[in-house]
Amino acid sequence: MLFNLLENAGKYTPKGSRIEIGAKVNGPNVDIWVADNGPGLPKGKEEDIFKKFERGQKESATPGVGLGLAICQAIVEAHGGRIRAENGPEGGARFIFSLPRGNPPSHDPAEQAVSAAEG
Repeated sequence: MLFNLLENAGKYTPKGSRIEIGAKVNGPNVDIWVADNGPGLPKGKEEDIFKKFERGQKESATPGVGLGLAICQAIVEAHGGRIRAENGPEGGARFIFSLPRGNPPSHDPAEQAVSAAEG
């Protein structure tokens, strides 16, 4: 999913544009974002671009069928999160997805063996 957001940023921004990746803890969630300083999103399309076969610009020479963001949304929602898009205050687009923090899996082999034996 992160690859898709980075690929889109590279596709839809002019050569030499800045692309930023960031994350922060936001209460019970982690917010992760990909932002660029390109032309941004068409006004009023911030939610529509997550629909199947929807693209930011209808007559674009940029290759794609408009499924990438719909797939990203399905993945995030399947993990109990949400995704949104916005235009930055100084231009460019920003995609933010939030996922529940939860507990990371254990890396202790003995602990994993006990869990497997109990399960």
